[in-house]
Amino acid sequence: MPVHSRKLSFTTPILVSFAGILIGFVLIAVFITLTQRKDFVEDYHKINSNFTHNLAVNYTESILRENDHILGRAVTFFSRNDQLGNMVNVDREKGLQVLMQLQNLMPNVSAISLADSQGKYLRAPEVLASDSSKLFDPRIRPWFVGQAQASTLSRYTSPYTDYFTHHPTITIYRPVITPEGRLKGTLAFHLDLTAMGYTLRQMVSPVQGEFFVVERDGKVVLHPDTSALFKPYVSEELMAKMTSGEGHTYDRKTGYWYYYYAFTNPDWLVIYRVSNTTLTDITRHETNIVSWGFALAAIVIILFGLYLRHASRTVLMNIINAIKTGEVNQAPRLEAMLSKAILKNKERERDYVRQATVDALTGCKNRRAFDSDIAALMKEHQPFALALVDIDNFKSINDTWGHLSGDIVLRNVAREGIQVMQPQHISVYRYGGEEFAVVFPAEHLETAFGLLEEWRLQVAERTWREEALHVTFSAGLGEWHFEPLEQLIGSVDEALYKAKQQGKNRILLTSTHS
Repeated sequence: MPVHSRKLSFTTPILVSFAGILIGFVLIAVFITLTQRKDFVEDYHKINSNFTHNLAVNYTESILRENDHILGRAVTFFSRNDQLGNMVNVDREKGLQVLMQLQNLMPNVSAISLADSQGKYLRAPEVLASDSSKLFDPRIRPWFVGQAQASTLSRYTSPYTDYFTHHPTITIYRPVITPEGRLKGTLAFHLDLTAMGYTLRQMVSPVQGEFFVVERDGKVVLHPDTSALFKPYVSEELMAKMTSGEGHTYDRKTGYWYYYYAFTNPDWLVIYRVSNTTLTDITRHETNIVSWGFALAAIVIILFGLYLRHASRTVLMNIINAIKTGEVNQAPRLEAMLSKAILKNKERERDYVRQATVDALTGCKNRRAFDSDIAALMKEHQPFALALVDIDNFKSINDTWGHLSGDIVLRNVAREGIQVMQPQHISVYRYGGEEFAVVFPAEHLETAFGLLEEWRLQVAERTWREEALHVTFSAGLGEWHFEPLEQLIGSVDEALYKAKQQGKNRILLTSTHS
């Protein structure tokens, strides 16, 4: 009987070794896949939160700030020298003309109402006399009743239906108070929620989802679908969880993630709602690529182990034959089979960061990048100059040639600016709507005005596809003298406002510009 010893067996150690390698590989693969899936989910939370922040700051907040700024200036105008009384009771024709000029500055305002403390009012556009208009009493409208609070701050009404247009609206209003403290009446801007909601349709979200603006009670005030206005979209229980300025929360009942950004005046929240199923499908697709790579590597390990077992047996048989016959044959050589799973996580991450800091429509940096860059300059006490650029008569362009042409104008004006500024390593930002910002670092303070003027001339001399289209912009420019950012922006914005008043298509310096 042949003697057989387990100590001479080489098959068992090879199989045990490869089994250990394979089990360890599988455990590592499972751990990495689960970790990456979690990282992918966190990355998409950040991307969606950034999108919500940009939607709030670059769109909603910019509109509200613009309306509030113009309302404040208009109230100051009407509070002096009894301008309100003269407009409403004496020279109504001039009053109507002034209100229409105001409305032309604000594309998202459907009408303006000016009323004295007795309820006599003026509305632009003018309402034709009819039985219905004769019954209108401004003293019972929400924006008139609120004047009793006598606050110098702008206030927003709750959603209601406009008496004349029968369209849903929200009114921003402010009491007109004289420098002596006497209440003279109210100035009210009636927001065109339909037009504001239509603009939301142009927004491109990073993943499939729904974005809208709600009041604190969860009812919609802005939505791409105007039929959703004033409907309850978010439950009171979920609204109670949205206590911080911005963040995200999950609703287990509906299976939706809610990314939000809260305002204080008005008490609105910008919400981006994404289905958890959508996020799961996206992350599953991302991790499936990694999983298939690991599976292929595991198959290679198994095949390599089987081949090594077979090759080792062949080598041993060749050695035995060589001992018996004295012939030395070359043992077969084992080919190493390697499989690499190439992951593109870093490349995707760079794309996500770019999407979070670059405006998709114009290619400029967005408002988030502007806040970050200018904060860094101020923190390091680096001198710089700030310019605010606003396209002239942009609402008229949209109304005449459509929003598609308006987007083309925005892109081309931005492209002209980038072509001028980028060779100088100067960034152009989309500040909001049709407004751009440029930050000139210390080495470009002396050439800032010239560069802006070059941009202005290129835009003004540009030939557009529409024969009657002529595009210009106005700008304000000012240096930072270590004052708070709000003060700098206010002075530059005031210079821009004066440029508009002086005929547009020009650049004005602030009074503090050296």
